[in-house]
Amino acid sequence: MRILSVEDDPDFQHLVSHALRNQGYEVHYAFTGKEGCEKAFSLNPDVILLDLMLPMMNGVEVMRELKKNKATRAIPIVIMTAFPGEANFLESEVQTLGRVEYLRKPISMAELVKTIQRLLGTGAATPPSAVWERGAMRLAADSKAVWIGERMIANLPPKRFEVLYHLMQNPGEAPWEDLVAKIWGKAGTKNDLEKTIQRLREDLGPESYLLATTRNGYQLMACPPPGKALP
Repeated sequence: MRILSVEDDPDFQHLVSHALRNQGYEVHYAFTGKEGCEKAFSLNPDVILLDLMLPMMNGVEVMRELKKNKATRAIPIVIMTAFPGEANFLESEVQTLGRVEYLRKPISMAELVKTIQRLLGTGAATPPSAVWERGAMRLAADSKAVWIGERMIANLPPKRFEVLYHLMQNPGEAPWEDLVAKIWGKAGTKNDLEKTIQRLREDLGPESYLLATTRNGYQLMACPPPGKALP
């Protein structure tokens, strides 16, 4: 799972990177507001950590740009600030841009990790069963973890979890229109699905071949037991 930290303090960036990478997250940095916007648009991270007092563009200006773009407007944002002086004014501006999470500096890294875990665990429609199986692949509802045999492959964020869940429920081809409608609703697009599929394949790593592109959509191939090839 990909985290973008937008913060101009290199020492704080180092602390954040160390804490999050120890938890298995992929961490990217930006040291100015302008760089933060550029990396958010190119990386499409799962969560953005955002300082308010930034050079070139402050945190509020960054949020405005992210909210304008359909690809980034729904990305969860964690505001990190000590609220000194001018930041109090910026905080009131943030309230007009939608719901965000706040962490006050000095930030506990344990609290930061818990906040990110909570954000990545919200928004998914959890199906009624606890575990689903397709060949040697298993998908757990509570942890959103994917297993191949006895090996855990990844913990998935909500949208990727939902895509894989729906593909596991469909033994054949799943048309892209159906997947978009079930997961994003009327506001969804084929591009939303394609980006999510790409990231899901990155999560699956060597097993990405199981997620096949078909004529009208996608199909999850049955995962053979370890040591056996697909027929």
